[in-house]
Amino acid sequence: MKILPQHKLRYVLGIFGAAVLCYGGLHVIGHRTNDRIQSYQSDALPYADVVEVKPGSEYFFTWGVTASPRMKAIAAHSVENRYGDTYQQSYAVLVQLASDLAEVGLSLRDVVNVRAYIVADPEPDFAGWNKAFTEFFGTATNPHKPARTTVGISRLFHSDYRVEVEFTAAFPDGRGPHNVGTRHHERYTRLDRVETSDRWKSYGRPAWPMSTGKATKADTGLFFSSAVRPASMLPNPPPGFYMFGNISQQSDSLFKQMGLQLKAAGLGYEDVFFIRACVYPGADSIAKSFASFNKEYRKYFNNSRNPNRPTRTVMSTPGFNYRKQSISIEYYAAYPSDAETLPQASRVSIGESPAVASNSSLGPGGVAVAPDATMLFLAGSIPSVEGSFEEQAISALEAMKTRLEIADADIDDLVQLRAYLAHADPKTLDARIATWESLYRETFDKENAPAITTLPVVAIVGGGLIEIEAAAAVKR
Repeated sequence: MKILPQHKLRYVLGIFGAAVLCYGGLHVIGHRTNDRIQSYQSDALPYADVVEVKPGSEYFFTWGVTASPRMKAIAAHSVENRYGDTYQQSYAVLVQLASDLAEVGLSLRDVVNVRAYIVADPEPDFAGWNKAFTEFFGTATNPHKPARTTVGISRLFHSDYRVEVEFTAAFPDGRGPHNVGTRHHERYTRLDRVETSDRWKSYGRPAWPMSTGKATKADTGLFFSSAVRPASMLPNPPPGFYMFGNISQQSDSLFKQMGLQLKAAGLGYEDVFFIRACVYPGADSIAKSFASFNKEYRKYFNNSRNPNRPTRTVMSTPGFNYRKQSISIEYYAAYPSDAETLPQASRVSIGESPAVASNSSLGPGGVAVAPDATMLFLAGSIPSVEGSFEEQAISALEAMKTRLEIADADIDDLVQLRAYLAHADPKTLDARIATWESLYRETFDKENAPAITTLPVVAIVGGGLIEIEAAAAVKR
């Protein structure tokens, strides 16, 4: 048996002790309940069907978290599988997210929504992710279950990453950095951060181009965008002819369209607190594509004119690369306290979404949510039937409607809808997108349609062809 030198032994024991204290502390925190949220959950699922959040709540939106290298691999100077398999990375990511929550006074019991992106290698290991998830949620120490969406993606920034996860959490009364006199408010005050909005507090290292989390104030009006895809470089392109430019030109197009949408909503770049970017595999390497996107990003964020650093999730999906589009984004923004355009109704559709497959706008550019609306976060709904894509899409829509009914809501209350479509050859995928767009138009009244994102992904849990994720806002 090999004996470690004394200084190395102290180091290992120190790391182990810190981990035990952190893990135990998080579980002690987890014993309290959050009276601002109600989780509609069953024993049959490892996640909740719906999580309801009381009006006027404070939220914490995290960035997309990936795994750090494992201690043993680093100690052995190994680079092979240094981040672990899907289960190991999922576990590490959830530990990191729990630590991020604790920094602002939250615990796993405060999480209302989870999105997980699992890299296909060659197929996504959904079972490994689910195993780790069920060790943190729905347990004896933490019986709470959040809503959850899981999809298979192409890859992440580093080729060894297998998992990226983002949380949305709601603060219990009296907790968090917005409550003056609490230790979390004092801790944030010591950070001496420059904020571009009076509606949030930012976390993360100042040198990073994004925040690791944004804690929004109570009674904040929110704006949820539809997906933004690059505009054609030709004003009226002929059918089937696509010309969007390189990744830098497409990224610039996205941010310019974002500016127009924000203006229509009475907002600006300084009010954006979350961005989700999907880069599609193409001629350029993923690393080069991410670098090009970041270069354009810095022209609009994290600069002298606009020091705002939104939280971010960046990943690679099959997307619409076959149409020579290389990237798409969606984003959330917060209305400032003196906003003149703050919606009075629970939800208000604003503008039009960019042109889609049918060369016309599919839904609104985004939806504004009143600060006194009750928010509902729905788990991703998958079809319960086999068959054609249309049959599966209708089944997933029905499952989503059932989840709304559980929380005493209906489709007119939806503010945001994401449809993840299983990837296929271009002809088949175009047919699926056209079918989905037709169903969307049939299901939702144009004046009351939710913000919409359609995204081809590698795989859907259960092998289905579509998964639908949604959020709703109601006034009780």
